[in-house]
Amino acid sequence: MKLICCTGFIFISAVFLIRCAEKKIEYNLPQPMSDQTRAVYMERLDKGKTLYKLNCSTCHGIFTKGKDSIPNFTKDQINNYRAAVLMAKDQRNHAVAAKMSPQQLDYIILFLSLRKHEN
Repeated sequence: MKLICCTGFIFISAVFLIRCAEKKIEYNLPQPMSDQTRAVYMERLDKGKTLYKLNCSTCHGIFTKGKDSIPNFTKDQINNYRAAVLMAKDQRNHAVAAKMSPQQLDYIILFLSLRKHEN
């Protein structure tokens, strides 16, 4: 029983430390916004961040080499990427995106569009 408690404590401590060490991302949310709308946006932005980390970061540099950074994509780059995906162009470079649902891609694009850029 002590072993289970100790193992559980170590696991919870490790998760807590990882979450605290993770860099907090700030967003440029439209104003004014109700609490309910803000909650919906934050849920979608969290999904977008997770999907970006899992599907895009290998090539686009997020969370690599111990860094928690994201390239500062311009609005034009994001819009061009969205158009290329919607028109099924550029499959060679974005084959991962072709395997994702339109909703998943929207989450990622929303995440990239509203994330405050690093200076």
